[in-house]
Order: sequence, then C-alpha cells, then structure tokens
Amino acid sequence: MGWPHCLMNPEALSRLFNSIEELDSLNVFEVSLKRDGPVVALRADLPRFPEHPSRRWPPEANRVQVWIEFIGVEALSLTGFDKDNSGNLEVAPMQAGYSFMLRGPAIVLSGQCECIRIAGVSAYIDEETVNNGMERTR
Repeated sequence: MGWPHCLMNPEALSRLFNSIEELDSLNVFEVSLKRDGPVVALRADLPRFPEHPSRRWPPEANRVQVWIEFIGVEALSLTGFDKDNSGNLEVAPMQAGYSFMLRGPAIVLSGQCECIRIAGVSAYIDEETVNNGMERTR
C-alpha cells in the first residue's frame, strides 16, 4: 500500500488517476516548513501523468505536480538537498499518526506526523521533455 492510501483526501488523486498505485517515486522541487501545525510541505512531480487531467490545465501539459502536507510533524530530519531530489516516499501507519521517509541519492527526509493531505495539484509543460520528443509521462 503506497502513501496515497494514507491521505486524508485520497480523492485529490483518485479523481485524476485510474489507479493511485505506483506513485511512490517523487522528484522534489521544494520543502517548506510551517510552524502552524507544525507542517512540512513537499512540492514534487509525480512519476506519471494522470489519465483524467483537469480541464483547467494547459492541454499541452506533460507533468503533474503535487503539494503534500505532513501535519502535526515531530522528529523531523532532513539530510541533503540538490538540483535532483528524486526519491521514493514511504509512509507507514503508527499507533497515533504516520511515519514518513523520502529517500533518494541526494535527499533523505523523515519524520512522524498526525496526518497527510494533498494541498494542491497542478500541471505544467516540461520543455525539456517536449524538446527531447517525449510525450506525457504515463
């Protein structure tokens, strides 16, 4: 069972994807810390483009990005951060909340939280993908 099944609002992804399985591989662009909560938010690309994209997105969009919020964070640890912050996100239920770990070659982010939610989903045109003649990441 992947991290999307632990979300407070899995419908944020399930309305876009036929299956919310195999979304563990993320490319993290931003990590933000908010003292209200406390909250850790990740802005990251998902590994594939959804089968049912929003009509509000540009028709040429070929990448989908999410804001994942870890709410009520404790025992936070961040090691490394680089231009490429790809890694796998693992979430495990605990007695009260969840443990989470994003692990990749350049980044390790881990901690515990009360709950996890998708705060936003958007799409954009990755020019590098277009210039290399690649289609949407599906």
